[in-house]
Amino acid sequence: MTSLKKGLVFLPLVLVVAGLVACAPKPAAPAASAATAPAKPAASDPPSPGAATDTGPGSVGQMLLKAGFQVPKNEFTADDFTLQDLAGKSVSLSSFKGKLVFLSFWATWCGPCKSELPSVQALYDRMKSKGFEILAVDVMEEKKAVADFVKANKMTFPVLLDTTGSVGRTYDAGSIPTNYIVDRNGKILARVVGFDGTEWTAPSRIAIFEKLLSP
Repeated sequence: MTSLKKGLVFLPLVLVVAGLVACAPKPAAPAASAATAPAKPAASDPPSPGAATDTGPGSVGQMLLKAGFQVPKNEFTADDFTLQDLAGKSVSLSSFKGKLVFLSFWATWCGPCKSELPSVQALYDRMKSKGFEILAVDVMEEKKAVADFVKANKMTFPVLLDTTGSVGRTYDAGSIPTNYIVDRNGKILARVVGFDGTEWTAPSRIAIFEKLLSP
């Protein structure tokens, strides 16, 4: 098993996505200029044991690639973390083991994050009763600003506060939105950075989530 902190190596996309839009961190954000994302090994580095996702014809991995996701070249367990939610309760990623988790790094000031939000909420409403969870990690913002935004936009999935940006850096969320799909065993299945206008409730994406959630 390879640690996430040593860096993910992703397979190249089968489908080239046009019009991808993402936000860079705010220049004035705390510690943003001093911290750097963990170094990632080159594609030529020796692979770690085990493939994260089968990418053969008809597989979920192939579906993910065709839908514009990045799929890990090797098997990675998502690094656990504990952050506070808007009610001040400590929440850990590991507490969602047994569920398929959509892990999203975002901020209220990020235009692409706001653009994809309605379909993220719609995805949650559609899938939450099937063993699916969305965990939205806000990166380096004040609690009140986030709470006001969540209330105004009627967000009903869990929102956590990464006030120092340390979790975002661990997950290489140098651009947002950065979204990961984590399986029921805590393994990273895929990542997508930015928003290209594809709704999260698009048939190709719903088919992926339904397949991952099937018994």
